[in-house]
Amino acid sequence: MRKPIGRRRLRYAISLLACLALGAGAVGSAPASAAGKHRIVEGATVTADRGSPTGYTVKFVYHNPNATQVRLAGDLTLLDVDTGATRYQPEEWQPGRYHAGGTEFLREMTRDSKGYWSVSVPLHAGSLSYWYRVWDPTQGWENKRIWDPASTHPRPPGESSFRVRNNDVLDAVYVPYAKKQNDPVLKERAEYELPMAKRWQRGTVQYIPYTTILGDSGHYLGVYLPADYDADRAEPYKVAYLAHGIFGDETDFMVPANVPNILDNMTAKGEIEPTVVITMGNHFTGTSLGFGSYNQTNAANNLVQTILPLIEEKYNVSTERAGRAYAGFSYGGMTGAHVIRGYPTTFGFYGHFSGNPSLTAQDYDNVATAVGSDDLFVFLGNGVFEGNLNAQNAIADNFRARGYAAETTQVPGAHDGMTASQLFTIFARDHLWTGVDSVSVTPGSLKLTQGWNWTRKFSAQVTTNDGVSPAVTWSVEGATSAGTSISADGLLSVAADEVSSSLTVVATSVVDPTKTSSARATLTRPGTARVVVKAHAAPASVARGGTFKLNVDVRAQHRHKKAPKVTGEIAVTFGGATQVVRLTDGAAVVKLPTTGLSAGVYPVHVAYSGDSVHAPTSAVHQRLRVR
Repeated sequence: MRKPIGRRRLRYAISLLACLALGAGAVGSAPASAAGKHRIVEGATVTADRGSPTGYTVKFVYHNPNATQVRLAGDLTLLDVDTGATRYQPEEWQPGRYHAGGTEFLREMTRDSKGYWSVSVPLHAGSLSYWYRVWDPTQGWENKRIWDPASTHPRPPGESSFRVRNNDVLDAVYVPYAKKQNDPVLKERAEYELPMAKRWQRGTVQYIPYTTILGDSGHYLGVYLPADYDADRAEPYKVAYLAHGIFGDETDFMVPANVPNILDNMTAKGEIEPTVVITMGNHFTGTSLGFGSYNQTNAANNLVQTILPLIEEKYNVSTERAGRAYAGFSYGGMTGAHVIRGYPTTFGFYGHFSGNPSLTAQDYDNVATAVGSDDLFVFLGNGVFEGNLNAQNAIADNFRARGYAAETTQVPGAHDGMTASQLFTIFARDHLWTGVDSVSVTPGSLKLTQGWNWTRKFSAQVTTNDGVSPAVTWSVEGATSAGTSISADGLLSVAADEVSSSLTVVATSVVDPTKTSSARATLTRPGTARVVVKAHAAPASVARGGTFKLNVDVRAQHRHKKAPKVTGEIAVTFGGATQVVRLTDGAAVVKLPTTGLSAGVYPVHVAYSGDSVHAPTSAVHQRLRVR
């Protein structure tokens, strides 16, 4: 019997993120000065623009009076899903085209008299990668690739980052979705990739120094802690360890792949329980800036033998495999083969983004032997501009053949951080831990008779971890009448023409659709034994605003061996309102308020239905006067 660790099927919960002020890469016009002139705002300013093909224009401003040339650069050219390799400029955006890496976008920036360099371009929704290329003789810069100095992203200190040393940094600008983009993919990217509007719902990112497995100091780990992280929380936080691609570093998943924003949004929506993320730089073997400095075996050993013990000592994170995930992009995804092969019981979830693990048949068998009846989930994906999923599907089939779950998917993108961002969104939202432990429904069963408009209220009890939504969706199965339904809050309505003998009421967790519970309503044919219904209110007249007290007594016309007492309920209609009241020992007292009624005479209609012995009946029993 395998122990489940929280798989989910793919869901697309898409809603527009209405956020008009996003800090670095802010949306909106630059504020005006007292003199009426627009103040120059450094960084990336996103402005709604009807004239833009995407509905938004981004103005990039960089201040450097000493520079002789500055270019805006980035993964900002467009690829069309229909034409494949054809590249388009940002101004040529139209539905079906996506910003993609592989060819560096370059655009000259214009300098003003005060040394502000600027350029404006239309961009589509999501987190998009950019950087500046600067020529500054005072700093010895010639085509120097720099982060936007106006960006608020935390960075490792000094020149420690491999991307800084390799002149290969990436920054990110956040662009909302406009209806004219008419693309559910972009709408969803804006929903997850833009920063939370409420700052208190944002997690934090920091970089902590550590010494690698080779004894080298001066390296840093990226640490994302969810909002309201509690070092003393009784239950340790689930944790994901993320590895960059070749020539990347510990900043990749924090900035261009945008994991902090994605998890902030998912956590706030209750789609995933608060999660800690650790990123590491794997270029620590030797001092070169080439492939040789990223030794995959060293990276795998460093992760498990050095990083895990350090993080588990410093932070309140899970030490169980079901609470740990490993994922990597490109070379980091390939490194996953060394992790799962060398440490098969360390992680319960694996994500391979645009980089496949190379495993032999013996490797798969060894993993299965080590993991045994525990569960294991493997996710593989790439961008549509990277090629088909044949290799990924073959790997997934090898895991499935050994009894483990595996999924593959593609997103509109190339081999870049924006593709990694989209794949991480799917991996985390649809396949990682949900924080939903169980769902139960009350009452678990009930008995009704056919031929009556019944209503019954069900409630769901959902056991979740802190911060996870307990919401459920309701459904009813087995109905034959279109009038039989269940409301969003669990009120079951059974139509009088319902002929089904059994209905199943199902509550399904919104966060984790694999967690469900059900109740059964049994419907039997009404009996033929007659009943006598007596209903009387005294006095029969009250002033407006008063309340009548109606006494109802339902008795069997002839005592029945199977049901000597009448059970069920009555529906009392008075003054245009109906109350449904259950009988107790065949009797009920019903209050009939007159609030809102004008003076006049009103009939009291009483209808009975109940057990499978006695026949339904209804009639007007009295006329009451309101003075």
